[in-house]
Amino acid sequence: MTTVAEQRFPRSMRLKRRRLIAPLFDRSAPDTRSLVAGGIRILYRFVPRSMTGTDTPVQVGFAPGRCRNAVQRNHVKRQMRETWRRHQHLIGVHASAATQTLTLMVVARSPDRTERLAHDLLQAMHLLHQSLNKVD
Repeated sequence: MTTVAEQRFPRSMRLKRRRLIAPLFDRSAPDTRSLVAGGIRILYRFVPRSMTGTDTPVQVGFAPGRCRNAVQRNHVKRQMRETWRRHQHLIGVHASAATQTLTLMVVARSPDRTERLAHDLLQAMHLLHQSLNKVD
């Protein structure tokens, strides 16, 4: 059972800086990795803590993909944030977390499949955990 403190999603964990987001989408960046599970793609990389301006081990951003309207876009983002908040303990903390921050973007590739969104994100989080453990 997770505690309330482990389920928080404070503002310091939100990926908002453009200079941290842009390299995640740069296909030529050698340090950016990607994984796909269902309708979710996770793009991630490690950056020095000095670049993030905060002392959190993980910063995450959410992109809903192409949506019909603002209502659908907000619903998809809210669902992704809530799923991440409740299950963030699944990815664990990487061994090099003392000096680096894991920055990642969660992208919904098909926002029309909102009924499978939470399941796909959980599956992607398990894949991320496995991928991070392989790096050790």
